[in-house]
Amino acid sequence: MPEAAAPEGAVKAPQRPSLMIRRGKKVTEGVAAQTVIADIKSGQLKPSDEFSMDGIHWRRLDSHMQLAKVFAAAPEKPPSGKKGLLIFLFLLLLGGLAGVYAHPYWVFYKTQMAADSRNVDQLSQEVDYSAVYQDIKRQVDSQWNGITAQKINNTPYAKSALPKGRILVDRWTNTLVTPEAVMAYSKGQTDVIGFATGKKSSKKKASQEKVALDLWANLGLNVESAVTIFNSVSGVLARADLGYRDVNTFTATVQVNNGENFIFRYERRGMDWKVTGIQLPAGPMSASLNDIAQSTLKQARNKARAGKRNKKIKKVEEDKKQPVQVAKLANIKKAYMANLELRNLSVGKGKKYLFGSPNPGVFATLLNKGNRTLNELEITIYFYNRQGAIVSEKKLYPVSVSKYRPGRDNDPLGPNSVKKVGYLVKKFAPASWTGKVQMRVTHIVLKD
Repeated sequence: MPEAAAPEGAVKAPQRPSLMIRRGKKVTEGVAAQTVIADIKSGQLKPSDEFSMDGIHWRRLDSHMQLAKVFAAAPEKPPSGKKGLLIFLFLLLLGGLAGVYAHPYWVFYKTQMAADSRNVDQLSQEVDYSAVYQDIKRQVDSQWNGITAQKINNTPYAKSALPKGRILVDRWTNTLVTPEAVMAYSKGQTDVIGFATGKKSSKKKASQEKVALDLWANLGLNVESAVTIFNSVSGVLARADLGYRDVNTFTATVQVNNGENFIFRYERRGMDWKVTGIQLPAGPMSASLNDIAQSTLKQARNKARAGKRNKKIKKVEEDKKQPVQVAKLANIKKAYMANLELRNLSVGKGKKYLFGSPNPGVFATLLNKGNRTLNELEITIYFYNRQGAIVSEKKLYPVSVSKYRPGRDNDPLGPNSVKKVGYLVKKFAPASWTGKVQMRVTHIVLKD
């Protein structure tokens, strides 16, 4: 069918121009100008979106004067329910992360507040004293071992000084981990590290009437409380350098005037943080440990000198008693010798062995009539001449208990026992001897 022709003389309606809209790499063609305005008002188009007539030259929508006015007049579109929830959750997460990050800072502040107010109970909630003790003991032992190696180990008093020094060091270490000591560390005070010499301190104790500050109870109640808290916060933050070492460790360096610092170590314990270690200034620790070393060395030296003096005094006393003891022992021996008897004394001939020629000898029977055992018995043989004078004598030992003298004479002489004795005298009898002898017990040693 032939296409219908327009009536001659009719006016043709002008064709409205279309635009190309681009967002990133996405391009939408054939968009009417009125549609663009409607989409701007509804919030579907953004000022940063671009338009073009030919697909070559592009401009931002808000660079067009008329469209910029439309953007300015368009009301802000509230976020959709889903998008608003996401934003809320994001803000909540951000606040939670900020709270987790700031938690150790808050724990440090509470520790300092407890120290400022001398609140022992509050401090105990923030400090793991067992872990702090192990940390400080490790530091003390390391320094003590170095000091003993230099000043004690090579002295003649080491055996006495080292155990005493160890006791003093352990006692002193215990004083470094008390709540009062931790409070002092948090303020940068090193006096508490000093080794106690036994002298009373002239410093006055802090007033026990100072009421502990409770931030939550006092915050906002009155101007005085607010000023007190503000001043405390300012003092706390001014004396410490805070920061993370890693995700589970946080440190607070408390400044000390002499340049050495206290370093508080906080560790994560689940959702909480605790003080688990305190690095003490090396200088005050070393000074105190040196005092302990000198004190123990002095005591050991004085003890050794006193021991020598006592030993000398004891020897003098023993020497004074010695004559009395000797005399007493001599009297005991003399009294017991009355129980010893030599019977049947005779001079004859005998053989040293079963063979050989007979030789002159002296023979007798020895009796112990007492109740003691003899470990040694000495007899003396006296030789006489024709005129009846003693011309020679010989000491012999029929009883002599000794490991160096084996034989029958090595046996002790027990109570109520008898022993025959005989000696050939040819070798030691004098030429003027006429055969007359006398035999006596001249010395004994009683068994203890």
